[in-house]
Amino acid sequence: MNECVKSTTSKYSFRNSPAFPANKCKSMKKKGNDGKFYMSQPDKNGTYKWVSVNKNKTLKNKKTKEDLQILVKKYEISKSGSNRKIAENLVRLRGPYIKNKTDRKIIEQFLKKPTIATKRWGFVPSKD
Repeated sequence: MNECVKSTTSKYSFRNSPAFPANKCKSMKKKGNDGKFYMSQPDKNGTYKWVSVNKNKTLKNKKTKEDLQILVKKYEISKSGSNRKIAENLVRLRGPYIKNKTDRKIIEQFLKKPTIATKRWGFVPSKD
């Protein structure tokens, strides 16, 4: 019989993670009291605890050429050249107008070395 039963004690009611004991719900995915999803995972001692499952992190770790092409359309620049050249043109022509952190990270991934424009507008090339 499954021992993973929702607890109604104050310990489980007033926290962000799910209202279930993690040791009784081994390797299960549950919705927490804050609305986010959590997975019960063992720590180095073998005790299970709730760990947040962040979907955005896994989906957006690496930016792709498609993301760069979306920025080309958004900021209305030419899409000719390599990805690095496109990123440099974005900074050179539209640098002061790019305020969105996600847009900046996409561009920074394709930059290899700092230029006058990247220094002026605060873009930091990635260290790959």
